[in-house]
Amino acid sequence: MKSKRQRRGAIRGARARAPRAARAAAPPGRLRDGRVGAAVLALSLLAGVLLADRVVPVPRLRALHVQGTARLTDAELAAVAGVAPGDDLRGIDAAVVARRIAAHAWVRSARAARLPTGTLVVAVTEREPRAVLSGPQPYAVDAEGTPFAPVARDAFPELPRVASSARPTPGVPSPALAAAVQLAERLAGLGLPPAEEVAIGAGEDPRGSSLRLRGLAPRFLLGRDPDAALPRLARLVDSGPPQRLLAATVDLRFQDQAVLRHEPPPDGGGRTADPRGVAAPPGGRRDG
Repeated sequence: MKSKRQRRGAIRGARARAPRAARAAAPPGRLRDGRVGAAVLALSLLAGVLLADRVVPVPRLRALHVQGTARLTDAELAAVAGVAPGDDLRGIDAAVVARRIAAHAWVRSARAARLPTGTLVVAVTEREPRAVLSGPQPYAVDAEGTPFAPVARDAFPELPRVASSARPTPGVPSPALAAAVQLAERLAGLGLPPAEEVAIGAGEDPRGSSLRLRGLAPRFLLGRDPDAALPRLARLVDSGPPQRLLAATVDLRFQDQAVLRHEPPPDGGGRTADPRGVAAPPGGRRDG
């Protein structure tokens, strides 16, 4: 059994060791507590920034932000949307704004979202013109054959002109116009020049479709099955006798031959019939 003196010495030793252990353990504890506190503070600040507008939303429209436009301006779409900065944000129906913008002739589809920051975001998909419908009032035509917007006569000179005996209804897809667009877009894959004009015949017209190619004189008659006539046209342009490409009309409706017609074109321009089968300039002198 320990004596009273030994017990007193053990108590004093334990008391002396306790502060040293506490001092040694304190710094790591304070460091951890400091890091956790800073992280909590940063998260609190971030959450406050993110939730500020949700807790206290902006009452007025600050800006209209439009995405996906190449031809239309923000001012044009803002006028169609019927909203302006300063409008009551709570009174703006994003779905109604999207429908208004989608009704624009050059817009294929539109989506809108109202943000609590006071911004109205509108994502637009524009219509892409693939051809121009000829007529007293030309129209841009998309891939679905819809004559969707009136354009100037000289607009989009790089696109083919489409002539139709039956006038399609603006804003309504036309299978005949869609077929004309597809016909023009097939030419490049066959090594042919771009189409200058694609003509759509009436349903009972035996000549069917026809086209003119840029840089070549003839009007090429393709018949009721233009897809079957295009390979014949490609062979003719690639390796046929040059005089065939000087005729007024080349009829490709027949399987084994291309029939040349030397009557002058309907507009009476430029060339006269040559009895030897070559379209010659006025005066009857043959080129070359």
